[in-house]
Amino acid sequence: MTNKRENTVITVDLNRTSLYWGLLTIFVLAVLFSSYIFN
Repeated sequence: MTNKRENTVITVDLNRTSLYWGLLTIFVLAVLFSSYIFN
């Protein structure tokens, strides 16, 4: 039971981290794309 709970917490942390990285990547791409368009 304890190992299953820990694995679930680790999975949630990984999903949250990947979500942050995905948002950061989209934000950077949006900034680069907008600067490319305006230039």
